[in-house]
Amino acid sequence: VRRKTVEHVMAEVEKTEEGALKKCLSRWDVIAYGVSSTVGAGIFVITGTGALAAGPAVVVSFLVATFCCLCSAFCYAEFAARVPVSGSAYTFTYVCLGEFAAWFVGWNLTLEYAISAAAVARGWSSNFAKLMGSHFPDWLNTYDVGFTDVSPLSLIICLLCTAALLVGAKESATLNKIVTVMNVSCILFIIILGSTKLDSANWSQDAYVDICTNSTPGNISRPALLALMESPRAAACNTTHRFNAAPTDCEGSHSGFVPCGFNGILLGAVKIFFSFIGFDSVTTLAEEVPNPRRDIPFGVIVTLTIAGSLYVGTSLVLTGMQPWYLLDSNTPLSSAFNYAGFDWAATVITVCTVTGLSVTTLCSLFGQPRIFYRMAKDGLLFPIFAQLTRKSQVPLWGTLFSGIVAGLIAFFLDINILADMISMGTLLAFTTVCGGIVILRVESPPHAPSRVLVTLGTFAVLTCALSFSLRFVDSVPLPIIIILAVFTLAPAVYLGFLNQSPVNPQLYSVPWVPIFPLMGIFFNVYLICSNTALSFYRLLVWTAIGVSLYFVYGRSHSKLGNHTYALLNHSE
Repeated sequence: VRRKTVEHVMAEVEKTEEGALKKCLSRWDVIAYGVSSTVGAGIFVITGTGALAAGPAVVVSFLVATFCCLCSAFCYAEFAARVPVSGSAYTFTYVCLGEFAAWFVGWNLTLEYAISAAAVARGWSSNFAKLMGSHFPDWLNTYDVGFTDVSPLSLIICLLCTAALLVGAKESATLNKIVTVMNVSCILFIIILGSTKLDSANWSQDAYVDICTNSTPGNISRPALLALMESPRAAACNTTHRFNAAPTDCEGSHSGFVPCGFNGILLGAVKIFFSFIGFDSVTTLAEEVPNPRRDIPFGVIVTLTIAGSLYVGTSLVLTGMQPWYLLDSNTPLSSAFNYAGFDWAATVITVCTVTGLSVTTLCSLFGQPRIFYRMAKDGLLFPIFAQLTRKSQVPLWGTLFSGIVAGLIAFFLDINILADMISMGTLLAFTTVCGGIVILRVESPPHAPSRVLVTLGTFAVLTCALSFSLRFVDSVPLPIIIILAVFTLAPAVYLGFLNQSPVNPQLYSVPWVPIFPLMGIFFNVYLICSNTALSFYRLLVWTAIGVSLYFVYGRSHSKLGNHTYALLNHSE
């Protein structure tokens, strides 16, 4: 197996003076970048999607997703302290699992960053069109071409952000900090103002409404009822006079704080997991920060803490202002304030949404060129992706390629398809990073690397089996679930008894290893198994393309494989 050592990676970075990324970012630039990458579409778009899946219990979904990400964030923070380079999970995997696994993760990071930018651009387009009003040409937002709805505005914002990134990292970071302050201030405004219109009845209200009478219930608008009547399910009026307004995938009682049951909470966590993508991208800035061993771990943890707090507060206000089953999945916040009678606030929120999603698109495009840069430096990608601009020292062709590809994806695909694709790729990267921390800690003699890998692989497979059984708990006997749970715990207990290598007290390290990393693996695998079958098919196709590219080009041009690095890992 072709693997690097930590010393190998650091020596290679220290030797690269000419053509290196410019160290021009401060700790606060890192935090602003992380917050802007994370708090964008999640607040302004995905909260509505999550609420329609989990009801008012979307708050619990956010807490589940936050804790899941926190377990992974600890692992990212330790890796960033040990290996402070721009490759993020790609480089971390190169150290722990070898070149092929690193390529797999790097390829899926492409799925994360580029498609994340495309998904956010789609949300930006819808909100910008709403802000412009009824006189704005609809075809600029979406235009039906038969097989899909294209979005010219989404392509335009991706290209504008690409141009801004080419100006320079420091210049774009300054702009980002200004807009991030505006963005967070707007979210706090939403939480404070929205809390004045909270109705606790909305947190326990059932989703059955009478749409057969001429009168309009006091807490539901007539246009919303008319929209519901257009559904094929409105035929139930003929017999029950009550219409189930809950989404079709809501499997619970359709009433109370948890109307869609435990599965609804987990489905909501899967859908809103897209909201947390961004905290890991902080690690791509490691080569542009003067003190990455200190600032990158700090930025990762602070970013996730801020994002989780804002998401929980916003989701509480959102479902308290308007019945969850009437939320608009495209513009949930502004629609909720319209519902509450705050039309002027809805306009302010739409403005904030447009500015917030603009900077989120910018930051989503920031990380991908740096992954390309590190992969090209390793010889796995074409050398052109390692070229930097002369003045600003940012990846030139990587930035252009990422922006154009993201723009074309946003032009052709809608946000729901994109969100599912991102979650799968990101969860796989998170799982690999969590496993990597266990390998680094317990791999030292006398524990053979193969033994640790087999144990981790067994744990992941059993976790997958347990996840599927929990997902379909109604059809799986309880004894089977208990047996699977016991077998899943066995490899975890074994890893817990292995002696660990000492950690540097001056660097950040994950607490309670292997508990936190294994919990991260469990939650990530569970969320992966909760995705739709179509998401798996898309991931398989994407992986097949990546594997083909690796064997056609990457493997034969690998600098590690060709022994062109000054330091090599001979423990293959």
